[in-house]
Amino acid sequence: MGLLPKEQILDQISKSETILICVGKNPDGDALGSALGLCLVLKKMGKKADIVSPTAILNKYSFLPSADTITHKLEGVRDYILSLDIDKEKLHQLRYEVQNNKLKIFITAKNSDLEEKDIILESARFKYDLIIVLGTSDSENLGSIYDENSDLFYEAPVINIDHNPSNEYFGKINLVDVTASSTSEIIFNLVIDLKEELIDEHIATNLLEGIIFKTNSFQNKNTTPKAFLAAASLIDKGANKQEIIRYLYKTKSISSLKLMGKIMSNLKYNKEYKLGWSILSNGDDDFIKTNASPEKLNLAIKELADSSPEFDLALLIYKLDGKINGVINFSEKTQVDNLVKLLNGKVEDNQILFTSDKVEVGLAEESVLQKIKEWANEGE
Repeated sequence: MGLLPKEQILDQISKSETILICVGKNPDGDALGSALGLCLVLKKMGKKADIVSPTAILNKYSFLPSADTITHKLEGVRDYILSLDIDKEKLHQLRYEVQNNKLKIFITAKNSDLEEKDIILESARFKYDLIIVLGTSDSENLGSIYDENSDLFYEAPVINIDHNPSNEYFGKINLVDVTASSTSEIIFNLVIDLKEELIDEHIATNLLEGIIFKTNSFQNKNTTPKAFLAAASLIDKGANKQEIIRYLYKTKSISSLKLMGKIMSNLKYNKEYKLGWSILSNGDDDFIKTNASPEKLNLAIKELADSSPEFDLALLIYKLDGKINGVINFSEKTQVDNLVKLLNGKVEDNQILFTSDKVEVGLAEESVLQKIKEWANEGE
């Protein structure tokens, strides 16, 4: 009988020396908390570990222990070796110079002239011998990290850990627990199986932040007894719950508050489809007036969806740079594959991102609502 996914993961970690932890684009509090917690655990085990995200981290997460160690680009992941058989050609001198941004290596043989065939350029093994991807449904969401290092992902074993039912099981080993409240809860249970004593106050704070974020401070439907037990254990191990609550829920920039106010003032609700939606109809002016960047929109509509149990779907339509865009936040148990096709969109972290072919926001609103109605009525 083969090993279970969790057992395979523990075995791979024990055999690995240098581990890369990846999170997807625009990582949320759960992805970051689980990644930082796991990274600190691995380092306490004597492993070398790095965390990489293809996009920048929101300032609200900067309080997390070791958040400043997250990088956004992989560099030096592989060595290249210039080899020469010195048994045949004894070396007299070896030196290098940099000329016009080019490295030139000068080799002088003692007895005879060298030929090109005597010099071989070899690629050594990659720096990382294991990759762990956290809270990401597919490899596409890794963006430039995957696109620019596809050879690394092909050569090194990939462990995929997630709690989202839309996960595409893209890893060599897949631990996808849809009953877990969060990826951080899965990592907590994994560490317990590794060695519970590894969890210190910094690791506990990171993992608790992920659980609190994903459960909206234990108010969401996905909050299970297991999530409460994990949180209680982490608090007992020194997790700073007060600091987590302060940074996640009590500290918001003026621009974020203005953006939420703008969205809330335009809010509409359809009880039949449990759909809440808002329109930013003045295009760029709305962003200028609220001093908010477009990157905050996905987070804003997510906060709106989390604020009310009446929402199964939360929709935001806005115009920016002449294009009409939309984002739909959906609950984890909602099957949205057909809706994604209808909108010709893509899924990232429980959100459908799409662009409308309409030229006016009002027309785009009508079109999107009609497609949501069509999708909702499919099963009737």
